[in-house]
Amino acid sequence: MKKVIVVLILLSACLMASAEVLDKIVARIGGDIILLSDLQKQTAQMQSTGIDVSKMSPLTILDGMIEQKLMIQKAKDLNIKVDESRIKSYAERYIRNIRSQYQNEAAFISDLAKMRLTQTDLLNYFIDQLTENALTEQLVDKYISSRVKLDEAEMRAYFEASKDSMAVKPVSWDLRMIMREVKPSPESETAKLDSINAILARLQSGEDFATLATQYSECPSSSQGGDLGFFKRGMMVKPFEDAAFQLAIGEVSGVVQTQFGYHIIKLEEKKGEEIRVRHILKLLSASEADENREMDLMNAVRDQILSGVSFAELAGQYSMDPETAAEGGLLGDFTAEDLPDLFKDAILATPVGTVTEVLKNEDLLYLFIRDQEMQERVYTFDEVKDQLYNFMFQQKQMEAYDAWIEQLKTEAYVTISL
Repeated sequence: MKKVIVVLILLSACLMASAEVLDKIVARIGGDIILLSDLQKQTAQMQSTGIDVSKMSPLTILDGMIEQKLMIQKAKDLNIKVDESRIKSYAERYIRNIRSQYQNEAAFISDLAKMRLTQTDLLNYFIDQLTENALTEQLVDKYISSRVKLDEAEMRAYFEASKDSMAVKPVSWDLRMIMREVKPSPESETAKLDSINAILARLQSGEDFATLATQYSECPSSSQGGDLGFFKRGMMVKPFEDAAFQLAIGEVSGVVQTQFGYHIIKLEEKKGEEIRVRHILKLLSASEADENREMDLMNAVRDQILSGVSFAELAGQYSMDPETAAEGGLLGDFTAEDLPDLFKDAILATPVGTVTEVLKNEDLLYLFIRDQEMQERVYTFDEVKDQLYNFMFQQKQMEAYDAWIEQLKTEAYVTISL
């Protein structure tokens, strides 16, 4: 059974138990009150969600309930609103999720009936919880988060005072990379273009488009005679779309080049803003000879590095990754944990200062080197600046929140009679 249903069983049990004893007021918050039975229900709810309430005093739990009441009162005073329709929609979605765990609607309703609850009761429970959460979030944003200030000088002072107790950075290395993409050579492009032009000539001499598409197209649509079905503008890559929408019904295009390769397109039908076409595709992809050429180049670059030529110099000359090539192939400071999973074992198996073998992933070839090792050390301020900001901001936020709650308690004349 879903956790929420378990919570409601416990709440129902608390209500029945509280009827057997004299209820009493345990807290007053302005014009609102919290009853002993309310505290019992809250305790049962917390326990059902996995919180170990045995380590919490009733006063601690009650204090949290008082804070929630103060939040709701303040929201009402400030006329802060929530999107009721959106909250109801979320609540209904939660109920649908719970109901989906049951075999049928009858089983769900039966379980609710055993707890003397209806679907409306459950819906109202979720609406109340979501409304309180939304109001609290708005108040915290307005009165707490927006007022917390934290500058770099304060962060640096905290860092200097506590850096010796911070986590130590493991051994790391400057990691450099040379990357090459295996691309079709001019010879490969010419071969594909010759192939598609030969097919176009056969179409122009009267051969059937669908038959040739089935025989020669390198698109999965070849099994349907190249039929792509109906589509609107914006659904295909632009060069293909521009050519297709210019055709008359039955007309065949010339050769159209896109990022995928070379196409021939035939317009079959028009229906409103949609058209239906067939096409024949010759993929513009690297050949085995292209891959061998790039592999030979990368091995030659590796040999130069092994002979003493600077990795950084060769990265600037040969790497196809422009951002790192401009920095001598430098990727940054990496620990063993930071290394890319795909190549981690190969990089770690290669001694520091030695270039790896040529590594391959799909159409990309790589060389890596760990060219400088930094020993275990305390993190620098710049390395932990973002995490430090988040930690200190949250700490200040909690302090401001506690001070604000104490102020609200004073304004609302909170009294506790537990």
